[in-house]
Amino acid sequence: MDAFEPPVSRTVQERQELERRLAALADSVPFALHYAVEQTAPTAAPGEAGGITRGADVVLPSFSTRKVSILCAALALARAGRLDPQRLLTVTAEHREGVQAGILRHLAPGLELTLDDCLVQMMCTSDNICTQLVFEAIGTAVEDLPQDALQFVNDYCAWAGMRSTLHREVFPRTGGLAWHHSLDGLTVTTAVDQARLLVMLGRGAGGTGALEAAARLQLTPADCRRAVELMRGLHTPRLGAATTRIGFAEKNGRGLRSLSQVGLALGAGGEPLAAVAVYAEAIPTAMPDGVPGRNAVFAAFAEFGRAVEDWAAPVVTA
Repeated sequence: MDAFEPPVSRTVQERQELERRLAALADSVPFALHYAVEQTAPTAAPGEAGGITRGADVVLPSFSTRKVSILCAALALARAGRLDPQRLLTVTAEHREGVQAGILRHLAPGLELTLDDCLVQMMCTSDNICTQLVFEAIGTAVEDLPQDALQFVNDYCAWAGMRSTLHREVFPRTGGLAWHHSLDGLTVTTAVDQARLLVMLGRGAGGTGALEAAARLQLTPADCRRAVELMRGLHTPRLGAATTRIGFAEKNGRGLRSLSQVGLALGAGGEPLAAVAVYAEAIPTAMPDGVPGRNAVFAAFAEFGRAVEDWAAPVVTA
């Protein structure tokens, strides 16, 4: 993905068809869908008329979609020479307390991983022990600055223009939450914030203006490509579950009444085509026919991905 051509900007008619299709999907389900779809073509500026949104400014729990911004913040510190990707970090028994996501909770304490290994597991298996270790490494890197690890990540999000994103915890202990929980104490975001970050990542990964786009995130094009590569390794892709002409580099989020997927739609050559952020909220525990509500959301996410595919990479007929 070093020298791909920039994606073609879609026509107004194609945009309108995608907008109609996504609205029809959102209207057909018994849960709220908040979404933002942005082209990554340099001529399509984030948040301008090219964007397709619905409830994209509504503040929602981010759960593990927060990890894209954490990843970028860590890569920025590594680029600045404050973090060593090969630094060894040690898993302790305390790190495992209350953890419900990832694989390290099943392993004995004392395991040593590099920071780079932790970034891989944080993104690919959403490992919350590795996320804690990444935050600890960030804290050490900024201990001479007027921010702790959480504040640095929040500052980074502000620098990136994610104005409604607020990281409030290193590790969200969601096990004690009820379905009707409030947002107090949780990390929150919006679909438009996540799409904005992904547009910059996609533009920074290569093509015209990549150096400038990456620099807005305090990264290089190689760093942006690394972030996209890690997102492509997600073990539970949903947006790309049923696509064939494009792929998705994704990150998921999971709460008691919330599921979310954010990611970059990628062309056949790995070139970013569009940034996608979709959040399902107030998911019923079961549908009227007994199907678990989460299953209905996963089907909706797959349909969302297919709609983006038909827009970003339409079938060419003779």
